[in-house]
Amino acid sequence: MELIVFPPTYGEPTGSPFSTKALAMMEQSGLDYTVRYLSDPRKMPKGKLPVLKVGERMIADSEKIQDYLEQTHGCDFNKGLTDLQKATSRAVIRMVEEHIYFIVYASRWMEDAHWKVTKEANFGAIPRMMRGLITRAIRKGAIAQCKGQGMGRHSKAERLMRFEKDIWSLSVLLGDQPYLFGDTPSSADNTTVSALRFICAFTHENDLADCVRSYPNLVAYMERGKKEMFPSI
Repeated sequence: MELIVFPPTYGEPTGSPFSTKALAMMEQSGLDYTVRYLSDPRKMPKGKLPVLKVGERMIADSEKIQDYLEQTHGCDFNKGLTDLQKATSRAVIRMVEEHIYFIVYASRWMEDAHWKVTKEANFGAIPRMMRGLITRAIRKGAIAQCKGQGMGRHSKAERLMRFEKDIWSLSVLLGDQPYLFGDTPSSADNTTVSALRFICAFTHENDLADCVRSYPNLVAYMERGKKEMFPSI
């Protein structure tokens, strides 16, 4: 099996929380696999990463990868969770991946100061003569996606207010537990640790990272998760 992900960025294993989540699952599965880094996913199924290649089969999207590992290899990323905890876990994952993620996405692609850092981190390898033309087109598409999804239609202050409520919710749910649902990490932790670390690793000062760091239990959670969930990557 070959896991195709974005290259490491900002000191994190990959430049995408979804790719880091997939790496964490592969590590936890105990299965043999290799990693291939890819900066341009346009030729991949769905035009996004991560993708798990199994023979000639291409499994796109971190959720589909989880389904494959569970259904084909018997992995259980929610072992020991009650039905109520599994339902809560799914709601948390949706909040992180469909709400928090797009707040971060809008911040990095729409705010000029953050875009400068994003452009250099993700497209610095493109020859300078071509970089401006290519990145302008990519940024235009990203902003259109933000506005189409809806988050890009809110002001920076409005996005921050939404973000603060979500991060407060994660801190309350975690409490003084090691992980969201007890002593053992589950699929919600794979998602949440990857996303929070992605937010805090950004190399330009920003209100989103400051908000996360204002919760000591979340800071400890991120470090604990990195050490236990994917220590070798």
